[in-house]
Amino acid sequence: MRILMISAELAPLAKVGGLADAVAGLGRALGARGHDVRIVLPRYGRPECQVSAVRPLRKLPPLAIRVGTSMHDVRYHVHGRARGGVRIYLVEADLFADAVIYDEKRSLTRSALHTQAALLLPRLLEWPVDIVHAHDAAAVPALLGRNQWWARRGLPGPAATVLTIHNLAHQEIHPPIGAAELGLPPGMATYPGLLEFHGSLNLLKAGILAADRLNTVSPGYARETTTDPDLGCGLMEILAERGPDFDGILNGGDYDTWDPSRDSYLPANFSAADPAGKLVCRRELARELGLQPADNRPLCGFVGRLVHQKGADLLVPLLDRLAADGFSFAVLGTGDTAHEEVLAAAAARHPRQVAFRGKFDEALAHRIYAGSDLFLMPSRFEPCGLSQMYALRYGTPPVVRRTGGLADTVVDADQPEGTGFAFERARPEELLGALRRAETAFNDPERWRGLMERGMACRFDWDRAAAAYEELYAGALAQRKAED
Repeated sequence: MRILMISAELAPLAKVGGLADAVAGLGRALGARGHDVRIVLPRYGRPECQVSAVRPLRKLPPLAIRVGTSMHDVRYHVHGRARGGVRIYLVEADLFADAVIYDEKRSLTRSALHTQAALLLPRLLEWPVDIVHAHDAAAVPALLGRNQWWARRGLPGPAATVLTIHNLAHQEIHPPIGAAELGLPPGMATYPGLLEFHGSLNLLKAGILAADRLNTVSPGYARETTTDPDLGCGLMEILAERGPDFDGILNGGDYDTWDPSRDSYLPANFSAADPAGKLVCRRELARELGLQPADNRPLCGFVGRLVHQKGADLLVPLLDRLAADGFSFAVLGTGDTAHEEVLAAAAARHPRQVAFRGKFDEALAHRIYAGSDLFLMPSRFEPCGLSQMYALRYGTPPVVRRTGGLADTVVDADQPEGTGFAFERARPEELLGALRRAETAFNDPERWRGLMERGMACRFDWDRAAAAYEELYAGALAQRKAED
């Protein structure tokens, strides 16, 4: 198939979170399976987008694209050479000239320009496209809807649309006048128009209704968003109405980068067959962070954003009590100032038991995964999550709330095939209960070794996910052909 992917992020060129890794991983896996994949993202004013590997696409002249009442000059660039069936295009324009990937004030204008520039490419390149796959880029199906300008003008090929929702909480909600930015009639932003949502313009709502097929990034999160009003974020009923057209496909992990047997960031490598190096990693992590973990208490790692979604506030009330009991904590991340201040204060009170590094440090992140005994991920919701996958791979049983992709990937230790520790409600006392169960297991060497070995045997790879996306694409194509 010929697949056009449209995303605001793509690792390593533009990354804020897991979206960038997911688009890159899926693109590579589909290319390896024989598909022709083209990925289009903005060329931001970031160093990663200014390297020599990014060069002008000389066969395409500069264009002027209208967004609302303004014209924007656009130039196309290509990154490197086509590898494994994947080619990457970058759109250069004034709206993307700074280093900011998400700009709340200009988000609708930037989305409109990125979408239009991407949808022009198949015709400019004389490349018939089978699937237009939008990653959180809900303007794509909204503009390709059957009665819209892009559909009337036509793209070469069937151009069936697939929308992947990486996080339903991230919705493009704007005043109704924003329809003009998209080049759509104002009536579409008033009831009962496609864009209208409680008196506002909701781009994600329009994308959900307009896409031929849609999915989110784990089966668990797909169920939750259609049954739990809190996680449905106001769109629960609209998603439920799509019925079998809405699916959940678990993301894959980058096991080339995250492999403890050959991870260059580690002081010692290890594997399930030869786990001795993990003890070295624990000792060296403690030395690096100034910790003195007890032999009979777990060293707990946390790597991630210190925000409400990730459940950082569930851990904070427990730190003093657990540190006094001999638990140790290695926390790496940035986020809400209040969380950072509380963690820094806890580290000052318990310097031998609590270490906090309020920054991004890729090398230290790898060492925390490898050197910790437990990995903490008490998220209130988690569309998929990658951290728990990598913790499993590094023989570090995760402690997770049973939600979304965490529930799909971590089996509670009380089950015969257990790989980690799960709790139900987002309350500190429930996290504490899971940690106490983990403490008991940690002091049972045979049981703990089984947990580690089962976790290290887990693989959530992109080839499996790519096969599921192929089925999703086939359904979108069948629907598009049936409606033509």
